[in-house]
Amino acid sequence: MVFLEGVMRFELEELLRASAEMLGKGVFGTAYKAVLDDGTVAAVKRLKEVSVGGKREFQQRMEVLGRLRHCNVVPLRAYYFAKDEKLLVSDYMPNGSLSWLLHGNRGPGRTPLDWTTRVKLAAGAARGIAFIHNSDKLTHGNIKSTNVLVDVVGNACVSDFGLSSIFAGPTCARSNGYLAPEASLDGRKQTHMSDVYSFGVLLIAAEALELPRWVRSVVREEWTAEVFDLELMRYKDIEEEMVALLQIAMACTVAAPDQRPRMSHVAKMIEDLSGIHVSPSHDALDLVSESPSVPEDACTGGGGASASQ
Repeated sequence: MVFLEGVMRFELEELLRASAEMLGKGVFGTAYKAVLDDGTVAAVKRLKEVSVGGKREFQQRMEVLGRLRHCNVVPLRAYYFAKDEKLLVSDYMPNGSLSWLLHGNRGPGRTPLDWTTRVKLAAGAARGIAFIHNSDKLTHGNIKSTNVLVDVVGNACVSDFGLSSIFAGPTCARSNGYLAPEASLDGRKQTHMSDVYSFGVLLIAAEALELPRWVRSVVREEWTAEVFDLELMRYKDIEEEMVALLQIAMACTVAAPDQRPRMSHVAKMIEDLSGIHVSPSHDALDLVSESPSVPEDACTGGGGASASQ
């Protein structure tokens, strides 16, 4: 077990015998919530078989990812490499994903995610992705609403970043609708602009619940309430902001990659919608009260923290 920056220290045997709860399965592997002997809670991703040349190349790539520290990026805390087992360890995010907050538990008594919180979470995710793009020319490669997590204080944190380069073949087929049209399914053509496209789809999911082609066909004819999530119709005086955010999403999802805005510009446009700060108010989410398993890192570029799924 190789530990990166942070305070978590434990033996592999302790991790393997920890009580585990499956958080979800993705194209790169299966994520678990692990509770260690001392009560520390961590998120562990058990990777599918990777395509890198060997242990040394895997370690080099994990060291690069492990150096990323931003309050809107899930920090990689440790990793393990063996022939038949590859593990990534990160902070556990107790408030789930943007996907769950938007679409999960739609039964009676559910409180829909309000507009201000949606915009703030989108802005935080955009800041995190922009930071990744500015770090060693990395791409995220797997942007979707299930990979935007919410930390203990309500900040948006992007997870599952930078892993597409260590996988190949059908394992890397991305979620339907999120993959940019110019991007191949084997991960070799993932670029900053394909990330921008995927983020545009995420923005559409945050307010329209439909994928770009359908939304674009409606928008081309006329801006209409038919486009937007009905749960947002209860809020007054947000129509202009809703249209503005959808326009940003449309700019991100144009067919030609060179006509899409850079991620740093996307983040600024979202923040400028209503002069928001990127950390949502604590009462906007049903936040858990437990402390994060690792102290939050200082953020030098805008607000959010981390976990992995």
